[in-house]
Amino acid sequence: MHDMSPGASRRNARCPTFCVMAGLHEVAGGADRIAVVDTETTGVYNSDRVVEVAILTLTLDGEVIDEWDTLVQPGRDVSASHIHGITASMVADAPRFEDVAGDIAVRLHGACVAAHNLPFDARMISNEFERAGASVEIDCGLDTLRATGSRLSEACAQYGIDISQAHRALDDATAVAALLSATGHLCVPGGAVSMPTSLLRSGRVLRRHDTAPAVLPDPPLIAYLASRLRFVGADSAVVAYLDLVGTAVSDLHLDRTEREGLAEFAAQYGLSPDLLRQAHRRFVNELADAALSDHVVTDDEYQALLRVASSLDVDPAVVEDRVRTARSGQSELRLEPGMSIVVTGEHAAMPRSEIEAVLAEQGFIVKKGTSRKVDLVAAADPQSQSGKAAKARELGIPIASINELVRALTEDRAVTVASAADQLVVITCPDCWTTWTVPPSKNLETSQRCESCADLANNAAVWAAPQPGSARG
Repeated sequence: MHDMSPGASRRNARCPTFCVMAGLHEVAGGADRIAVVDTETTGVYNSDRVVEVAILTLTLDGEVIDEWDTLVQPGRDVSASHIHGITASMVADAPRFEDVAGDIAVRLHGACVAAHNLPFDARMISNEFERAGASVEIDCGLDTLRATGSRLSEACAQYGIDISQAHRALDDATAVAALLSATGHLCVPGGAVSMPTSLLRSGRVLRRHDTAPAVLPDPPLIAYLASRLRFVGADSAVVAYLDLVGTAVSDLHLDRTEREGLAEFAAQYGLSPDLLRQAHRRFVNELADAALSDHVVTDDEYQALLRVASSLDVDPAVVEDRVRTARSGQSELRLEPGMSIVVTGEHAAMPRSEIEAVLAEQGFIVKKGTSRKVDLVAAADPQSQSGKAAKARELGIPIASINELVRALTEDRAVTVASAADQLVVITCPDCWTTWTVPPSKNLETSQRCESCADLANNAAVWAAPQPGSARG
């Protein structure tokens, strides 16, 4: 099928012909062509809308015979502009999906649909057709994510394919077409899709390059970190699922609807509860890797990592263990008689009892346990996870190595200590699942209503309370 719309000759003249060694004939499942699809959306859930769609039609010999793309007016906030680069002003005059449903249907009907993470694009397109009053089911096709097991950027880098501008539907579709040419023989065979053929074709399009340049907001911190994750070696279903997780947690919490949506995706990808727990832990660990890439973890990064871990039901100790060294600093502490010191672990040449005796002789108070009244903890390894050292970090007490303490006592100098950064605890609102962080304290409840939900609850209680003088049954 050739594009007969205005400008088609110009576009077809610059469309590339991809290598045919991938065996597209063998994986097309009887279809006479391949339709490579990519969508940009307001989000990842079934309630979200398509804001841009692109379709590249390939012959089974790899020649691009049709290139079609348009922005789409979603009828709601475009959201996620930091990902897809589309703003409300760009789609103000764009056609709605129902306006272009016929143009999309005619390009997909009878073709073998291909995409990178096909279940996602197929679901978003099917949802839009359903809203337009047409039932569509794209239940088979070619998935380059499943074939490569990598995110699109990683897969393209592996095969030497350039993506001009990631998260632009046409650029992504062009990259997928090239990737399909290189990996088509690895794809599970697809088949021809059936689409409604009675829908009118409006011919309306509004391409991204026909709109005014937009000033885009900076991406949320987690979205920026998540964009750098690779998930090397993970199963393709896990990669696809974690890609969705990265978008979902960019606001640092998962509400009930989002949790239900992710559970649906997990079921769709066939992920068991055990595999989900492993996937969530991997996501948090790779986020920590991204934050640690410059060997510094800022307070904002630390808080964001804790909140994401909490939202994904990952033990916050995973975050604490990964970032502790990067958040610790060093300082000098002058030893003064009367200071309380705890010694834990052993010195290579000097028994702990002897060190404690020297401390007592010089006027220091030797403590056996860590508390807020302790001024210094000396450990065989300052990064030790022993009870006393861990308690010292929790309380913000300086920690020094035993070797450093002995040298300081012998040479009458200040001791170099690791100054632990303040730890934080995540609080989650049980009503809206919003998260925030606070310093740890005794008997702290980690499930508390946020200010907005507390106000709503109080107002509801006031309205429900009997008013003075009201009639009683």
